[in-house]
Amino acid sequence: MAIDYTKGSLVPKDDLTLPYIWVALHLNAQMEQETRNNPRLARETVRMADEILYLLDALKGISVQKWWNLCKASGWTVYGAVALSWCKGAQISQVWEGWMASNFLLLPLPKSERPAHFINPALLPATNSLAEIIAFCPNESLPICVMISALKEPLDFDLPAEQLKNTNPQIASFLKSRMERLSGRTPEQDDLIQTWGAIIKGTEWEV
Repeated sequence: MAIDYTKGSLVPKDDLTLPYIWVALHLNAQMEQETRNNPRLARETVRMADEILYLLDALKGISVQKWWNLCKASGWTVYGAVALSWCKGAQISQVWEGWMASNFLLLPLPKSERPAHFINPALLPATNSLAEIIAFCPNESLPICVMISALKEPLDFDLPAEQLKNTNPQIASFLKSRMERLSGRTPEQDDLIQTWGAIIKGTEWEV
């Protein structure tokens, strides 16, 4: 008779224990970096995203406090914070707290923005309006940039030009990256790009 050495542990789904989910999320993230720049492994990148969603789905019945305790004991990471968003009773403020504790540097680059794509959308405002995003978490640069990263649609720059120019380097780096993706830009939009470029020059946000 086989001995079950995991007996007594929480098993939310298909023999997945909480430590296994934590480890699998981070191994997946590391492997995805290796396949991202290889066109022959494009299908693997899609499969890895599906695996992350499968792991996150397993946390839906787990109380946020149990996952919080695991992450606190193991050390906060960006994927630990993202996974927390799927736990029962999670609040978006807890996600921000965990993300900030991880000291993960969020830059407007695909490999850096990837974790934001997996935040539970139920905790985020259903909008691509920059004004609404800022209103959701005023004066908090990291959450604003995370929510911009999480968008599946183009960002709507629905604020006056003067207000758009008056921002800090972290937010400016994300606004610049999104504005640069627009085709048929106006002279005013190109002027904003130049302004944001000057704001981020020489900072860690210049990429």
